[in-house]
Formats: sequence, C-alpha cells, structure tokens
Amino acid sequence: MKAMLSAVVAALLFAAAGAQEISRVSLSERVRALLAESGVEVGVAADTPAPASRAHRELKLTWEADKAALPAPAAVQYKNAKGRVALAQASVSREGGLPRQRSAELSPTQVVVVALDAAGRMRWCGLITDPRLLRAELPGPDGELSGQVIYKESAEFVLQYPDDDAVTEVRLYHPDWDGQKFSLELVGAVAPR
Repeated sequence: MKAMLSAVVAALLFAAAGAQEISRVSLSERVRALLAESGVEVGVAADTPAPASRAHRELKLTWEADKAALPAPAAVQYKNAKGRVALAQASVSREGGLPRQRSAELSPTQVVVVALDAAGRMRWCGLITDPRLLRAELPGPDGELSGQVIYKESAEFVLQYPDDDAVTEVRLYHPDWDGQKFSLELVGAVAPR
C-alpha cells in the first residue's frame, strides 16, 4: 500500500513539474497577449532580443498611492494599483548583465515592467515584486502569529532593464485577476533619461 501511494505521489509531482514547465514556456505568450490588449506593440521588435551586453541600466522610481483610492481595511488590497509613479533618478549604466528572474508566473503581487522604443514597440519585458508590499507576522487576539500582506502608501525602488539605447519609455503594469483571467492595468510610465 505504501509503495503504491509513493508511486502515485511521485507521478503527481512529476506531472506538476511538467505543468510548471509548460506554464513557464507559455508565460511570455500570455504576457504578450495581455500587453497587446493594453495597446503595446509586441510584434517583430519584441521577438528581437535586446543587444547582448555586459551592462544594464538602473532606474530609481517612486510610487505614491492615491490617498483617496486607498481601500478600506476589509477590502482586497492588491486591487489598489492607483497612484503616481515618478522618476526619482535618471537611469544609470551598471556593469554586468541583468539579474536572472527566479519565477515567471504572473501574480497580483507582482508588477510587469515593459521597456519600449520611440515607436511604442516592446524591447524588453520583466516581472518584479510589487514594491509597495510588506509581508508581516502579526499576533492575533489569541496571541498566535499570522501572516499578512500590507501595502505601503509609498515606495522607492530600483528597476533594472537591458542597456538598450532604443529604450525611451518604461511602463509599469499591475496584473489584476478576476477569478478567471488576468488583465494588465497601467499604473505608470516614465522616460528613463
């Protein structure tokens, strides 16, 4: 009985690993489709990789929440993507390639970063954790700790994107989940230079 149960668990884990691999492969297609729905041209320029480089660019941004749009304490807070994204410091070139992304799964706790050229074509796309997120362990009335996600009203953060001279705009999109599919909401755009 234990051997049979172990075989079933192993088969399920193998199937889950295969499903994860499939979802990683199709993520770029899903993000491209969502960006196209949002008005970003993801055609030929998106298929052309950014020039191979031993450098990348860093951009410092601030994100201030729209105080009038802050949710009530009982509201689902991740839907609060309203606010103002502003350039805190122009982009600077840094040595070394871009950091590798650990996970390529869309989530309402992430932000999609899109680098565009002057014609509005996507040059690069990546995911970052929502910089407003603060994960906390707080004691409940019985003294037991429970995890909570708190959204800060403001955040200062650094974005990294390829060192590509064609990039003239960086946009941030918040993935919203309606229970069946994702949509992307534009939360801000800046000229990096």
